[in-house]
Amino acid sequence: MKKDMIVHEAPKSAAAESIRNLRTSIMYKKNQTNVKSFLFTSSATEDGKSWIISNLAIAFAQSKQKVLVIDCDLRRGRQHEIFNIDNSVGLTNALENKKICKDSVYLSQEIDNIILKTEIDNVYVIPAGRFPHNPAELLENNQFTEIVNYAYDKFDIILFDSPPINVVTDTMILCNKADGVVMVCAIEKSKREALLETKKKIESMGGNLIGLVINWMPLDKIKEYTKAYGKYSENQIIKYSNKGIS
Repeated sequence: MKKDMIVHEAPKSAAAESIRNLRTSIMYKKNQTNVKSFLFTSSATEDGKSWIISNLAIAFAQSKQKVLVIDCDLRRGRQHEIFNIDNSVGLTNALENKKICKDSVYLSQEIDNIILKTEIDNVYVIPAGRFPHNPAELLENNQFTEIVNYAYDKFDIILFDSPPINVVTDTMILCNKADGVVMVCAIEKSKREALLETKKKIESMGGNLIGLVINWMPLDKIKEYTKAYGKYSENQIIKYSNKGIS
């Protein structure tokens, strides 16, 4: 079994059910506010953000939604590895392509070239492409906005996989490009101070912070952690994120 695609390979597992619960929460938010693009970030590396995004995309696809995952981590992107697709051409190529501008007759063709179909029906990915020396500068240009605008008309759900916001500046540039921002934290790994700093950065850049996802919770300790971490979260973390995503 490919553990990176557990919702597809083991749909009856507890982990897959947790992802579907997250899907339900986001769908509620989507239906209430008519939004469709969501950026996922974390305070540090290895919190499981990319895994959550890929499986969430599959869960949305299973509910008949047409989903696009945009790998915005131009430093360590791995969505191409998860979905086993080509990474020779991707987001970096499009961001460097001056043909992609608002009035360009090439826009549709050039963007379609980097949207890759996966083995999962209704799941498409724009991989990161080659890792450039200037990712932050590339993400600031107008091409990214045009790519998102184009995708908005073609897909039901758009998921941005962005780098940890406390590690590099790239995600701060992207915060206001999505309808909503979701923080991912790892149980017993993410620190209170780091999470509060993440919140501060997202909001300072005009990002719409809609929720916090707690990851890496041991299945045999869910009840214990729900009680203990829930109290900690209520006091320290989730004051600003109790809007439907859990």
